[in-house]
Amino acid sequence: MKRKLKLEKIIMNYFKPYFFSVLDVSEQHRGHQNFRDNVESHFEIIIVSEKFYNISKIDRHRMVNECLKEEYASDLHSVIIRTHTIDEYENI
Repeated sequence: MKRKLKLEKIIMNYFKPYFFSVLDVSEQHRGHQNFRDNVESHFEIIIVSEKFYNISKIDRHRMVNECLKEEYASDLHSVIIRTHTIDEYENI
């Protein structure tokens, strides 16, 4: 299974999001040290979920990183994480 699809499945199962987006930005890192063709290694993720109510930004990121730990162990290199509650998202 492609990593993007795995990440989407993990996010859906863990966060039950109101909205989410997983964008593969690996190609933007071409030329960087350790870049490998056809490896999905860099992502931008947006998650809007009720699970983030009354949770600090750092703890939200810890939650996301925790559910992705197996992916980090297998070539996932970098994830830009943006997390919002529904109220926060509707007021952007």
